[in-house]
Amino acid sequence: MTNLQEYREYKVSLQRHRVVLSKSDKVKIKIFFLLLKFLIFLFPKGNIHRFEKSVKFYLGLIDINIDDWNPQQKPALFLYLDLPSKPWYEPDDYDVFRITKNILEEGAKDIKSEFLINLHNKSNFLIPVFDPSDYRSMYGDITDIELPTSYTKDDWLLITLWTDGKFTQEAECLFPKTVNILSKLESYMDPFEEAVIFVLKPGAFLPPHHDGANTYIGCHLGLIIPENCGFRVGSETRSWTEGKTLFFDQSIEHEVWNRSQKERVVLSLQLRHPELSKFENFLYNLLRKSL
Repeated sequence: MTNLQEYREYKVSLQRHRVVLSKSDKVKIKIFFLLLKFLIFLFPKGNIHRFEKSVKFYLGLIDINIDDWNPQQKPALFLYLDLPSKPWYEPDDYDVFRITKNILEEGAKDIKSEFLINLHNKSNFLIPVFDPSDYRSMYGDITDIELPTSYTKDDWLLITLWTDGKFTQEAECLFPKTVNILSKLESYMDPFEEAVIFVLKPGAFLPPHHDGANTYIGCHLGLIIPENCGFRVGSETRSWTEGKTLFFDQSIEHEVWNRSQKERVVLSLQLRHPELSKFENFLYNLLRKSL
């Protein structure tokens, strides 16, 4: 399949997420773009033009140059245009990654210890990520994953620690040390995403898919990593290491597998893309609240 064909298919897939605009909405959109023009004039170095272009693409008002588009990058909800991307990132690529790496790796033993204590004392604190019977209606806006027919709801489990910009009551009760560690990173975390602990059962796998947007970078901290576990992003496969972090673009095609006889456990969080300016973050937050 050519890049042009892939691009056309991707545009069709985005259409189901677009907001249907009423006449009054269209008037508001015109005013909104006029306001953006004014902000671009006032703050020419704020990269607000990228946000304007991305919203127009989201609304289907413009096309993009497919030569500048990575066909592996197909976020299911929103593609922020002209934002640098690559499948894997190194901690030294950005200060926020280096800070995140240091904080999480220093606290890895405490996080793992709390998980194991809770696993021993309270076995039912983990819940399924997906229920195969209704996952599409619940998660269709944040991923394009197609679950294999062999998938059961117990293949992939989680506990949510942080969501909607705050820690969950369960996390504060069961994972106080982990909450304290993550609280040092809250200012970097994407307020529309979550911090969770994922458990992938022996023999389970997640097929190739893309997540909702390219405005955040995923971070995993390995907690319990048996042999024969893998993680492909784009064309490069890596694996987790206990007590170590990985940084990757979740809008690029990725898949994971556990071909061992033991559970694989990672802490997962999303960091707002470090290339976004303060102005872009503010405007994008307003947009996300309206979607």
